[in-house]
Amino acid sequence: MSDETLEPPLPPIDARTEAVAERLFGLKFALRKDDPKHIHDEWEHAADWIHDGYLRQAIEVLATADQAQPASADGSDYGERMRVEYRELTARAGRLRDMLQRYADGTLDFEPTCPITLLSRQLDVMDKYAVLLRHRAKIEHVDLEEQDSVTE
Repeated sequence: MSDETLEPPLPPIDARTEAVAERLFGLKFALRKDDPKHIHDEWEHAADWIHDGYLRQAIEVLATADQAQPASADGSDYGERMRVEYRELTARAGRLRDMLQRYADGTLDFEPTCPITLLSRQLDVMDKYAVLLRHRAKIEHVDLEEQDSVTE
């Protein structure tokens, strides 16, 4: 491959871009369920053209994500930020709850490295935080648009 066919040089790469590129690279291993250390080792020893390709993808992904900031990101609508925070919290708590249930049922397809008691405690804290957000939303007259009742 001649130098004339190469894309322009990459701009300076920050840690965020490097992390996204490594994650994009790691997605090809996701179906194989390779551990993160193995993926990181593969990334460290990949050829420069592989790095460049994934770094270019990461730059593109991050540029698109940065342009797609929610309207409330400027601080003008705390109610919308609260709704987004609540939806994200309840979604994450739901996924953790599902994982813990699959662990209890013996159907979880991996062995968590973190103790189950710590994960259960994390879920308890998330549930309490959701209750606090609902209470605050009621006081501040913010409709959280609850679609499910994660906790009560």
